[in-house]
Amino acid sequence: MNKITKLMTRLTPIALSIAALSQSVFAQTAVYNNQLNAEDVEVVIVTGTRFGSRTAVESSTPIDSIARNDIFSGGQTELQDALRINVPSFNIARPVTSGIADFLRSPTLRGLSPGQTLLLINGKRRHTNSDLNVGNQIGRGDVAHNFNAIPALALDRVEVLRDGASAQYGSDAVAGIINIILDETTTGKLLLTGGATTEGDGEKVTTSAGYGWALPNDGFLRVTGEYQQQEFSNRSRDDTRQQYFGTGPEGELLPISSNFGSGTGLTPSNGELDPREGTIDRRTFIFGQPEYEAIKLFTNAAMPLNKDVELFSFGGYSEIDGQNPNFFRRAGQEQTVRSIHPDGFIPFNNPVLTDYSFALGARGDDILGFGWELSTLYGKSETEQSFSNSNNVSFGNESPTDFERGSTELSQWTTNLDLTRHFDIGSGTPLMVALGAEYRREGFKAIAGEPSSYEFGGIPILDGPNLGNTAPAGSQPVPGSSPAEEVSSDRNTVAIYAELEKEWANRFLVSLAGRFEEYSDFGSTTDFRLATRYTVTDTINLRGSVGTSFRAPALPQSFFQRSEISFAGGVPTSTLIASPNDEIAPFIGAEPLTPEEATNVSVGLTYSKDSLSFSIDAYRIDLDDRIVLSSQFSSPALTAVLLENNFDEIRAVTFESNAVDTTTQGIDITARHYSNDFLGGRLTSTLAAGFVDTGYDRISDTPAVLRELGIITPLFDLRSQVRLAEGTPQDKITLNFDYQYGAWRVNLTATRYGEISQADLTNRTQAQVDALIPGFDTELVVRSNGNFDIIETFGAKIVTDLSVNYEFNDDLTLRLGADNIFDVYPDEQVATTVESTLAGTRGSDNTGIFPYSALSPFGVSGTYVYGTVMYSF
Repeated sequence: MNKITKLMTRLTPIALSIAALSQSVFAQTAVYNNQLNAEDVEVVIVTGTRFGSRTAVESSTPIDSIARNDIFSGGQTELQDALRINVPSFNIARPVTSGIADFLRSPTLRGLSPGQTLLLINGKRRHTNSDLNVGNQIGRGDVAHNFNAIPALALDRVEVLRDGASAQYGSDAVAGIINIILDETTTGKLLLTGGATTEGDGEKVTTSAGYGWALPNDGFLRVTGEYQQQEFSNRSRDDTRQQYFGTGPEGELLPISSNFGSGTGLTPSNGELDPREGTIDRRTFIFGQPEYEAIKLFTNAAMPLNKDVELFSFGGYSEIDGQNPNFFRRAGQEQTVRSIHPDGFIPFNNPVLTDYSFALGARGDDILGFGWELSTLYGKSETEQSFSNSNNVSFGNESPTDFERGSTELSQWTTNLDLTRHFDIGSGTPLMVALGAEYRREGFKAIAGEPSSYEFGGIPILDGPNLGNTAPAGSQPVPGSSPAEEVSSDRNTVAIYAELEKEWANRFLVSLAGRFEEYSDFGSTTDFRLATRYTVTDTINLRGSVGTSFRAPALPQSFFQRSEISFAGGVPTSTLIASPNDEIAPFIGAEPLTPEEATNVSVGLTYSKDSLSFSIDAYRIDLDDRIVLSSQFSSPALTAVLLENNFDEIRAVTFESNAVDTTTQGIDITARHYSNDFLGGRLTSTLAAGFVDTGYDRISDTPAVLRELGIITPLFDLRSQVRLAEGTPQDKITLNFDYQYGAWRVNLTATRYGEISQADLTNRTQAQVDALIPGFDTELVVRSNGNFDIIETFGAKIVTDLSVNYEFNDDLTLRLGADNIFDVYPDEQVATTVESTLAGTRGSDNTGIFPYSALSPFGVSGTYVYGTVMYSF
């Protein structure tokens, strides 16, 4: 049975449940404001149309609208968490010890990568973060938007278009669009919330305030500020490896063993153990959420100048000052200056993520008969990185412990002119016509770190069994960016677009959109979309769309270059992430990137009557020339070739490539039901379910220049394939009940996250497999040499969140709640044991230290309890 057949099998009972429970349970795709009464009016949407607002049920494509009251219905203070609950097929990664990715959390829509969803604010394109995700996480090789830069209290609602829309909005809108609509009210709001995990860590405090002022001619100015602070959570386990040098039979010092249990007597040590092995705190790692402080400020304003012209503006500034841990360096490792860190050390990454943007525009109803809007928006992301609690071994005892690693910058300046007009042609509604043009300029810079972060200081290893050997150069955990890795690149884009829409007999709506774009770096692209909606009855609509989408290579994908340490099964490898546009590219088989191209097809049905509405949409996305970060390539022959051609000594290399074609198929279901007389109160029941499957149509061969060096590693290996296609849940089902009784409000959400898989254990012998896999859900893939790759599958989990509100009056509300009230954790990874160690292998748990996969869609921190005070004025 293939995955789509399984998907349909899982779907059938849910569809039957919708029908069977339609009198009492479910909701609709057009989200209602929870404060409305029985005469609820559907919230209108503006995303996906240039011809004024319409209800989501009337839309020809699937759109979710999440109102502010729904965003704050639970304990969420970050937008991504609210979308995770309300939007089918929306997932967020919760990476661990993954650098910048820990703070961006790489959201995905319809099973695609983070950069394949376009983010808008007030309908205008938002810039991405400047750094490239190079960790072994969801979104590897991609860029992500910094959702956490926007105060949640600044929002009025969020609209999510789940369909390809490049013909309307340009690059990146392959999976869909998230459009954040800012608040326009002229009142005051204050939110205070704080909490911690039941383990006593992961404390988080958020203070947010917003106020709006009325301007002349019914204009407004609204300002929202927010401060957040979050502490570490830690679910690591004891590091049982040997920490200090062993002593040989004649008193000589011996290198440490890296085996599980070698420092605690479970497995043999290398020499006699140092007495400090018995007293060291073996909780040497931090495995959980990162630490950060964040400040955010956003404004939104509009003011009519007269009856014909209105000025508008919005923008914001945010700074996230974070800290996350890297892998522990033991006292006996070559990477440790023991006079500075006698018991080893955790080098901390200290990123500072700064985002700012400003938009200014004007709009009116009549220029030569056209409605018009002219706007310009500038946005910039700056990512600075530094290391603390570190050392550069090649500087010896004089090594600094803090280093400026380097930074990246990405800027985006977009100017749009939009025109709309209607013409009375034939029967039915007028023919709606939209025309537009866009100019966008983008820039990317990579800036070197301070010299001590990347230089070789010339001092050899000072002590231990490797006394006098050449010391590793650069800061720990990785050397800083050198001047050779500095980049400055830019491009510009010119686009023209048009859209036509007409409805006949108030039943049959047809929309046709087309867009032509010319990029200065790779050429042009043309995309179209045809969408229809047919009203079968007053309660049932059929809808469908077909079109093409594209994703231009992000500038960091084309030009980012940096040395990194990557881990596979706990083994560190220094790897150069090479730009496909660098001089090194011909020697490793890298080529300049081209756009990703997609064909999107979607069909669906909506139902809306009285207090019940629901929708079901099936889709298919054929995505060609998908950009991925390649496997690691290494061999003595490759290192020698690079040295011969005047490159530094490079042990391993990886690069971006248009290496993959995929087909993604899925089904989204949303539903909502209102009952105004449930146990004397009002019950709102909501379902959001998404099912998705991704398969590979093409994976490019290893470049010929590497094969000639005897390298047979696939261009996109099994580990990468499984992470991309199965690293996020293949199904997610969220059921939410919101009950209001007088001043009380109870919100209960249960989310079922489907299975995820990873393939971190590769090339294991039969004896090693036999020692590793008992008790775990695994699949074996046979290699040509007779060894095995192990695919681990982590079972579905249900995570339940509960909150209780009490409204003291119209202005003051208190909320107490808990996320993950049953303290659910993901299944554990294949573990390192004494048996596996004796067989010569370790599990995927970093030698017993990391029990859970960092791919977990709901994190690894367990129950989080909180309290919130909301005040309106």
